[in-house]
Amino acid sequence: MIETIEKWIRQVSRQHESVRQSCSQFADDFEGYFAPEFLAQCRFVVTPNIPTPDNRLLNQLGLGGFFGENMVGLTLNDTYYLLPSVAENRRIYFHELVHVVQWQQLGVGGCVSRYLQEYRRYGYEHMPLERMAYGLDGQFSSGGPAVDVWNQVRTII
Repeated sequence: MIETIEKWIRQVSRQHESVRQSCSQFADDFEGYFAPEFLAQCRFVVTPNIPTPDNRLLNQLGLGGFFGENMVGLTLNDTYYLLPSVAENRRIYFHELVHVVQWQQLGVGGCVSRYLQEYRRYGYEHMPLERMAYGLDGQFSSGGPAVDVWNQVRTII
């Protein structure tokens, strides 16, 4: 099953290759939180539709209702996808970058497996990976002291 998801992620990445933008442009906004080298490795896409796997795969994974109307962003490995309605919201960019850190530290298979397990066990609002991302993006948006997100995630994961 993980292989199927990894294949889909690669396919989505290829489909959006020409419109992927570098997160290096956020180096000043996120100084102290994310290293410039990390941001240079990350990409984002503003798209009218968040990529979603087909319904059959979603149902097999127990994610039938996961991709709902409220979803404004989705991270897949080193790239995140955002709706135009949030394209000016730096907090959303920050949140998705926390997920990129999680993907990098857990690996693609590890992140997918953990995310699915947490979603099934806790539901979206109480998932540890999501709570971590919301906590860090909240600290950023409130103007709290900058923390090295890479090291913060490493100590929690």
